[in-house]
Amino acid sequence: MFVVNSLLKSLGQLQKSPENAFIPVHSHVRPRTRSSVTMWHLPEEICLHLLKHLHIKDLLNMKIVHPYFNDLINDNNCLWASVKFHNCWPSPANLHHFQRAANAGNVESLVKLGVAYLYHEGLPCDTDYQNITVNGTKAAQLFSEIETMNLKIEPFTWLFIRPPWSPSGACCKEQVFTCMKKSVDSNPDKQLALCVAKTLQLMENEERQSESKHYLELSVRLGSGSAAYLLWQQKFSNKCLDTATELTSIRELRDVTSMGCLDASLTLCDFYSRGIYGGIHRSQAASYMKETFQSSIPSGTHKIFKSSTNLSQAMRYILVDWLVEVAGMKSFSNQTLHTAVSVVDRFLATQNVPRAKLQLLGVAAMVVCSRFLGKDVITVREAAWLTDNTYKYEDVVRMMGEITASLKGNIRIATNLDYVKVVNVLAGMDAKASCLAEYICELCVLQSEMGQYSPTEIACSSVLLARLLLKSEEPWPSQMEEFTGFPLEDLSRCAFHIHEKCFLEGSVIDHREITLQAVKQKYGEEKFFQVSSIEIMNYEELCSMLGVTDFYLNGFDLKLRFRNYDELIVSPCRGKSKGRRTAQRFSERENAATPSFEKGPFFNDSMTSGYEGDQEDDEDSMFDDSFSPIKSDSSDLAFDSDGDTYSACLSSYIQGNSSYGTIPDSFGVSSPPCGTNLYCGNSSSSGVSCSPVTSSPYSKKAKCNFNGKISDIPIFSELNTPNTSDNKRRKSARTATKMTSPNALKRKKRSSTVTSKSLCD
Repeated sequence: MFVVNSLLKSLGQLQKSPENAFIPVHSHVRPRTRSSVTMWHLPEEICLHLLKHLHIKDLLNMKIVHPYFNDLINDNNCLWASVKFHNCWPSPANLHHFQRAANAGNVESLVKLGVAYLYHEGLPCDTDYQNITVNGTKAAQLFSEIETMNLKIEPFTWLFIRPPWSPSGACCKEQVFTCMKKSVDSNPDKQLALCVAKTLQLMENEERQSESKHYLELSVRLGSGSAAYLLWQQKFSNKCLDTATELTSIRELRDVTSMGCLDASLTLCDFYSRGIYGGIHRSQAASYMKETFQSSIPSGTHKIFKSSTNLSQAMRYILVDWLVEVAGMKSFSNQTLHTAVSVVDRFLATQNVPRAKLQLLGVAAMVVCSRFLGKDVITVREAAWLTDNTYKYEDVVRMMGEITASLKGNIRIATNLDYVKVVNVLAGMDAKASCLAEYICELCVLQSEMGQYSPTEIACSSVLLARLLLKSEEPWPSQMEEFTGFPLEDLSRCAFHIHEKCFLEGSVIDHREITLQAVKQKYGEEKFFQVSSIEIMNYEELCSMLGVTDFYLNGFDLKLRFRNYDELIVSPCRGKSKGRRTAQRFSERENAATPSFEKGPFFNDSMTSGYEGDQEDDEDSMFDDSFSPIKSDSSDLAFDSDGDTYSACLSSYIQGNSSYGTIPDSFGVSSPPCGTNLYCGNSSSSGVSCSPVTSSPYSKKAKCNFNGKISDIPIFSELNTPNTSDNKRRKSARTATKMTSPNALKRKKRSSTVTSKSLCD
């Protein structure tokens, strides 16, 4: 013992010596002492880094924690430049905080303040001419500051002030335009000049058109790629060009592309796809297109719902289906529709949106994108009407501000449709084949799981499937691989995933027991060659066409779980496994039947309370919380233990001339048995017509009761079980046909093997 104590004492002396500080001593040898270093010893740069990108409420709370933080926040504009204002709208109580952030160059505060002054929303004002002039001047100053910040995006503030203007003569939008025009004349800026030019282009007046060209040329001289592309379009687009002029146009287009214009790059790819290379070698054109296609990255939409407790993939499906109907009703272009969906997805990826505000987000995104891309627009009042007046005028205005502020004005990005058009030209597709590829691409927009693939990969896979459906001799020629960089092997996985999600699975049933097939109905029209009625190949045929084996790796988050192996019920997956799955195809399958489940309460009173209005805060709070999530109890849903069915509803779903906006008291249950060897007609829930040898599809529907009074609001909902995330189950019923996913038959074989072994034992 004496030896041990002496040894420990010696080690302790060595440990205390500066020359032997590396010798470790176990914690039980001597008492542990607390370090005298605290947070106040951190360098100021570290503290600033920790405080950056906080929400304004959190930043203000940090000010009252300690005088050190109070001085640090007050003295550093970098914190105010990065502070977040999500779910906060300018009001008299918090106006000084918005102005402090705006003075520091905070884009979010600048956008919201500009929209608030422009629409007189949230800030006290009168409607007389003097106040309109004052507010218009303030909004113009804020918008001008945004555009001069060199955000490296296309100018966007003009979408808020674009005509038509009020004919009464007292229009705040016109006042903003006049002030911005004066600012450009006195202090030229490429972004501001382009804003003025785009606004003038919308005025049907020769003098205004000439003036617009002047500001475009000014913007080009200052280095704007978007303005250069608009001038290029005016000079060469929609004109019959000779060989020399065509060569000149492509060379000029390459110069515009080098300035960073997205539309110019896509147009250049279109020329290269047509075999018009503009004086360069074919290999150079192929290299440029390949680089463009390979630089596309996945949107990651499938990740949004993994952490969300309010929203599900089915809710997004219903919203997008409704947006398709809105776009069709207003005759908007497919480009506007796809951009609006992209805006919704990017907003959901960065902000938490309660289900009661999901439809508001969708219609506001459509308003913004129609103003940004099209000539015809949805007015703010019309947008509120489209939701059956569930939301008010000011609600739409605030959501428009939230969207543009959150995305920092980056409205336009390359979508699946942009690349599909290029690949259609590259593949030499005729009009019908091109419509079929666009139809498949639009079906992919409904499916959030497609977010794991890049837009170019989805576009190429859509064209590949279209060529397979039309029995093309060579599904993916070598030229396609050369110009896109995607070999057939790389596209097979995405193609199988699209085939399963868009064709083999059924469509979502809304609360009115209507199958959501807006995309199918749209492409069933004569002008689209009725491509949605084309017969779809089954799984074995697709494997044969692509030359793959029976076992094929499918999407990351595709899973199946059968609660009865004998019945082989194909249903939304609720398993907990996270591994990838493999698929195997067999030729035999027994008849399937869908068991129903009992009624259960669907919502509690808190979930049917309606929309939480954008109200000003009381004395206890300076910031409103207009987008606060709706709270619901986990026990709101009484779900059968064997039930594997769900329901999702959107009250404002548009269907013909019928009224919408009211949720019925209950949902109906319908579980028809599945027959075999029947033809799938227009009522097919899979969204397409099936092979004559397959069984007729069915869609599973849930029956739910509401507790209390039902408010006339659009609630997106989905039945779920405890401890199960939304991304782990399918959101639509599968078609009980021979085209069913091969995993069903694989599970059957395993079950049969186990049963036979047990009998032998």
